Amino acid sequence: MRLTGAFWLISDCIFPLPQPQSQAEIVTERERAAAAQASLDADIADLPGKAEQLGPCLASCKELLAQEDGRRQSVDTRLTTIVGLSSIAGTIVFGSMLTQPQTFRSPHGVAGWLLALGPLYLTLQVCSAILAAVLGLGRRGYLTSTPMDVLPTRDEPPSVHLRRQVTSCVHMLADTQARNDEKVTQMAVAHRAIKNFLVGLLVLGALATWRTLTTAPGDDILDRLKQDQQVRELLRGPQGPIGSPGPKGDPCTPCTPPGPSDARQRTHRQ
Repeated sequence: MRLTGAFWLISDCIFPLPQPQSQAEIVTERERAAAAQASLDADIADLPGKAEQLGPCLASCKELLAQEDGRRQSVDTRLTTIVGLSSIAGTIVFGSMLTQPQTFRSPHGVAGWLLALGPLYLTLQVCSAILAAVLGLGRRGYLTSTPMDVLPTRDEPPSVHLRRQVTSCVHMLADTQARNDEKVTQMAVAHRAIKNFLVGLLVLGALATWRTLTTAPGDDILDRLKQDQQVRELLRGPQGPIGSPGPKGDPCTPCTPPGPSDARQRTHRQ
């Protein structure tokens, strides 16, 4: 369990994803939902049989269903906003990579490697946020009312009709809550990715500023010239063909040091 928790903690920092449930958790959740639904059905069956008393219960259930529908719309709006913000963030990241390609191709030191890997980290966060938002906005099947649920059948008493409507409304409410919880999970993943993006962007900006202030002007150009073989060949120019060797010179004879008389002659001549 500790290793699993540590793995998902690291995953949230690198590429956030919704943590899947284990098989035991899925079975427990299904049993809990079935027990809750059975309890609701029993409570509906115990409702009073008069239509005047069932009417307020149906109105309350419809109000809860309307609130849950408003919650769904709010989550969809936030997910749509995250998609727009992530697209802008991705444009900024790739724009910085294209405008300063040499900074990311030839890193020097720890700060250089962080600057080179920083855009990759930011790209991962943007992709995670967009993926979560798209999955959250994906199609889902919601239970809705049908004409058979709304209209009474032939010779159906008003109390039975209202009780059937209450039952249908309660089932739709439980289904809508489950679908909205899935959307909220994806929204939480997208928010985590956006937080990671902001932290990474802050660190990357601080490193870029520090490197700009501590790097002497012209050092980067010299380093590029030293490391780029093509630039060196271009500056040296084309090489001509190798010429024929020249004539061989006379062998060198050992020189004798000048004597005293030679020194006096040179002095006299001067």
